[in-house]
Amino acid sequence: MKMLGKVVSMSDNKLVLKTDKLVKLGSKVYDERQRFIGNVIDYFGPTMGPYLLVSAKRGGESLVGKELFQ
Repeated sequence: MKMLGKVVSMSDNKLVLKTDKLVKLGSKVYDERQRFIGNVIDYFGPTMGPYLLVSAKRGGESLVGKELFQ
């Protein structure tokens, strides 16, 4: 698994990840235990340090501050 980024916030079952690379929309996102978290639905911010928006399939409050993977 490749590290995708760190969760910086969560709102309405959407996670915001700080990342250093862009991935395809629809890419699957997993936690450190290889459990499916959700899919990338958007990206935004500067090109040198973008953010990813992930639609979470399970509660994300416990994921804030955690690293997620592709």
